Amino acid sequence: MGKGIVKGLSHIGVFVKDMERSIDFYKRLGFTLDNRESIHVELAFLSAGTCLIELIEQKDVTRSAGVVDHIAMEVDDIDAAIARFKENGIAIDADGIISRDILGGIRHTFFEGPDGERLELFEHTGR
Repeated sequence: MGKGIVKGLSHIGVFVKDMERSIDFYKRLGFTLDNRESIHVELAFLSAGTCLIELIEQKDVTRSAGVVDHIAMEVDDIDAAIARFKENGIAIDADGIISRDILGGIRHTFFEGPDGERLELFEHTGR
């Protein structure tokens, strides 16, 4: 690849209202807190596999334009993931799982994070 070519996704930035609450939530999903920084904003970087989420808490800024629709997290077994999350105090409606014949076969469901961010669990079934 040449210089200036996009190599892949670096991270997903999510504005949050309460950093501690959001860190706790994502850790209960299975993310690891990798780093925290305090510059003119509070930042936390959490990872799970190849997914890196940057939580951003900035009291005097409200973002609305260009909002990301959702963050999709890939799992090997969506039913097991939902059961694990339930054990960690995160309720996800298992009746909301949808199977689709796209991308070789998938199962997925949507749920919300602590600040209303739209999250998706995504399982490839045809691999």
